[in-house]
Amino acid sequence: MLGHEERTVTADTGRPVSPTAEAILGAPAGSHARAEAGWDHLRTSRRLGRTAAVTDYLLIAAGMVSLLVTDRHLVGDGARRFDALTQLLTGGGLSTDRYSLVGPLFAAPVWWLGRAAGDPGGWITHYNLVLFALSLGLLFGLLRRRVDAVLLRRFLLLLVAGSMIAPHVSDFYGETFTAMTVGVGVLCAVAVVGHPALRAAGWVAMTLGGANTMSTLPALGLVGLRQGARTHRLRFVVPVLVAAVLALAESWARRGSPFDQGYGTERFDFPVLLGVLAILLSFGKGLVFFTPGLLLPARRRLRGLYDPAAVDLWRGQEAWLYFVAGLVVVYGGWWAWNGDLYWGPRFFLVAIFPASLALAAWLTHHDSRPSRNLALLGVLALSLWVGANSTVFEMLLSPTCYPLATKQEDFCRYGVLESRLWYPWLSWPEDLSATRWAQLHYHALVLYWLALPVIIRSFPEVLRRVRQAVRRLPEWRL
Repeated sequence: MLGHEERTVTADTGRPVSPTAEAILGAPAGSHARAEAGWDHLRTSRRLGRTAAVTDYLLIAAGMVSLLVTDRHLVGDGARRFDALTQLLTGGGLSTDRYSLVGPLFAAPVWWLGRAAGDPGGWITHYNLVLFALSLGLLFGLLRRRVDAVLLRRFLLLLVAGSMIAPHVSDFYGETFTAMTVGVGVLCAVAVVGHPALRAAGWVAMTLGGANTMSTLPALGLVGLRQGARTHRLRFVVPVLVAAVLALAESWARRGSPFDQGYGTERFDFPVLLGVLAILLSFGKGLVFFTPGLLLPARRRLRGLYDPAAVDLWRGQEAWLYFVAGLVVVYGGWWAWNGDLYWGPRFFLVAIFPASLALAAWLTHHDSRPSRNLALLGVLALSLWVGANSTVFEMLLSPTCYPLATKQEDFCRYGVLESRLWYPWLSWPEDLSATRWAQLHYHALVLYWLALPVIIRSFPEVLRRVRQAVRRLPEWRL
């Protein structure tokens, strides 16, 4: 387990890296960057490095299996998107429904396979899981040999086990398409160095994601403006303009007017400040609780963990954060910022990327200070609980505020006891299946695996401070 901390051999191959690569991908510099010298043999052990790598990959694979066996359903917005896609593919023409067909159109091959098998609805509920799996593969291909191997594995593991991805890959809602195209597209567009075709593909992916969810266009524009300000180029505002044209053209083709988005008289007139506070801090939907990794500053922690000649990982992280910030401001002005019955803050799924990367960087960076490691363990435990809760207890609802359209709805948005995140502790189901217990134990295992190195590297400093406190006990007087 302590092989997590190896640095001078590549964890995937066990081969020693060159001195230059070691300097780039080694532990960060600083007084607290490395663990005690006595642990150096654990970081340089080829056997322990391979064991840690194999364990990480097995846990990632087990997490994907857990997502595969999670209950699947086709309800709400997902059912409406499926109906619109079915109408189009069966010759019924374009639906006038409000939800975009940009993302669902990419699910057409899955729909056809499902129809051939006699269950297009059942097959379509796996589409978002396929998108997520492809995104993980693309992230691995983009970052492998460009970033520290331990950081990459922890990043992918946290996306699978320590995020709110589970509800999004068990239905046909549209947020997964937008989040995955933007999440992967950002790295291609602004982070990977020296690949013009890859950058272009990233902007195309982000454009499709913006067209799929028109309310994300301001966030996409914010990323473009930031990139334009950095490079003094105006062309980075083009993707948001293209995405807007695509969205307006779709509205024109489906509803007869480019300005008819299908939402009728619904307007973004909710008090923005109150909306932003609710999106960030509400116990039932707040990003602070559902993506706690966002609380961790990552710029300094990422230093030395990637090859700046191949990828500017901080620039990618920054672009993700800009996008999330844009979403928070936009949805802060909408009365339905909470996503209604849906588990967690569904409009902000893309936040799992910067949250998971920041947490992975803190787990990879060596710091023996107990206070910081205690905070890190708290964020890690909460992240793993988010993953476990969204997987096992997604449909566990407090009777205080459900069904919808009652005066008590806000209890589940703002209250602690009725929050979907905490309600299972008050009303633990007595009929959990063996599969659900296995999923809970899986998340506990991931927590143990990631937390143990943090605890071990904190122990010498904790012991030193305890001894110092004991020596000072005689100084105390009544």
